[in-house]
Amino acid sequence: MGTTVFAEPTQRITLRAIANKIRELSGYSDHLYFPIIEFVEHKMPTLFPKFHLEIKEREYFPPNVHGETAVADRVIRIREDIYIGAINGIGRDRMTMAHEAGHYILLVAKGIKFYRTFEGAEIEAYRDPEWQAKALAGELLCPFHLIKGMAAPQIALACGVSDQAAQYHFGLRNPATRRLIY
Repeated sequence: MGTTVFAEPTQRITLRAIANKIRELSGYSDHLYFPIIEFVEHKMPTLFPKFHLEIKEREYFPPNVHGETAVADRVIRIREDIYIGAINGIGRDRMTMAHEAGHYILLVAKGIKFYRTFEGAEIEAYRDPEWQAKALAGELLCPFHLIKGMAAPQIALACGVSDQAAQYHFGLRNPATRRLIY
């Protein structure tokens, strides 16, 4: 038997509203491209005075881990190469930064509760903290009200996201899991 961690149910419409509020507070309501590095480095410390960002060497993290949000420490830790990639506009790395910011906002600022079951059961996406952070990141970087009517390649270019993220926000989902595919 495994352990399953799940969070308070949060619908995409709620996550979209949070993303839109963040964009509004940052002065980017009507801009397709959201400057995630500027937001994390300059706006988050203003919004959340105890927040800080740590850039860590690759060796700090286990293999295939790009970043983490340490709720108790009020910190986001990002792998250095991912941070540099995000600065350079690499869509996947920008999404990683937005994903960790999403965790921080949902877990620290909003105080979303975690629950644990020892059944190892499959949980619904809207109760999965990973899905919630991915969805918030996607809504932040690909604002629904601005991408309506755009094709996936246009979304990727205009929003600075990967092709996979753009395809998802264009309306494609992984039908097997109904979860984000980026």
